[in-house]
Amino acid sequence: MTSDLSKIKKIRSKKKFTISLAESCTGGMISKYLTSINGSSLFFNGACISYSNQMKTRLLMVPKNTIINYGAVSHQTALAMVKGLKKITDSEILLSVTGVAGPSGGTARTPIGCVFFGIGSKINKKYTFQTIKKIFHEKTRIAIQKKSTEYAIYLILKELKKI
Repeated sequence: MTSDLSKIKKIRSKKKFTISLAESCTGGMISKYLTSINGSSLFFNGACISYSNQMKTRLLMVPKNTIINYGAVSHQTALAMVKGLKKITDSEILLSVTGVAGPSGGTARTPIGCVFFGIGSKINKKYTFQTIKKIFHEKTRIAIQKKSTEYAIYLILKELKKI
């Protein structure tokens, strides 16, 4: 993880970009790692920790019907979160994460360790969006959060190569 963080700093020295996050199941862990980079204020705009459905709908403008129809842990919610984030920031890299870190709360559709990532990136003045579903098989809540954070940093690096 440390080497990935130094890669972000190295890319920043060559390209100008900003990053914004909408975190749910990671509870700010991705932000913590990004802000551990000396000089991160040059590229990290900030994050919304939208842990509850109320915060997702109020802050990130996720439609209530999206959560009712698909659940808070879904492709649709991750996409709505990242698109809501775009409305409040103009960062080149946007990332949302929503999932079930456990040890309870899993269902057949969204088992413990199920995490959805929403990614938005601004390339040539136009945003593109996608979502990715991952199932992490770690045994503890903190381990699932750490794996989700590591994967989020990987996604950020992947998007940075595109801009």
